[in-house]
Amino acid sequence: MAEEQTQTQEVKDTNVKQEDGMYHYYISTATRGGDITCQSFITEKKLEHNLYPIVVTPPDDAIQNPVFDWTNIKWDEADSSTLSAKIASVAEDVQALTKSVTTIQTQNQATTKENEQITKTLDGLNANMGALTSMMSMISSKLTPTTSTESTTTTTTTEGGQN
Repeated sequence: MAEEQTQTQEVKDTNVKQEDGMYHYYISTATRGGDITCQSFITEKKLEHNLYPIVVTPPDDAIQNPVFDWTNIKWDEADSSTLSAKIASVAEDVQALTKSVTTIQTQNQATTKENEQITKTLDGLNANMGALTSMMSMISSKLTPTTSTESTTTTTTTEGGQN
């Protein structure tokens, strides 16, 4: 435990070269519970300021689970209450999405039924149109020859009467 405190003390002063000739920095790519909350690394290059995802200043010893808040440029606690709030928020989103999917599925089923009814109605109309077209063709074919036969007969009779 004494070794841990000594190492933490050495890491605290990041702008000073450590005994091993290296500089100690931190990586934090998350704001409250993301990918990397706080991971230390060592390099021989000296950094003067934060450069995402590298943080020059170490987190406070009072913070149990540090995460760097890049918006406010400070270390924060990534405690379980924050994580619980995120989980609750995600659970609410999942419930909302589930309700949306259920609603969409219900609407889809209703639309499918309506489409089937429309298709049946159109099939019936097409059958009726076919029957009407056939009847019109038969009527048209019967009317057309009768009219031309009568006019020919009338013409013949008229010509015969003049002779």
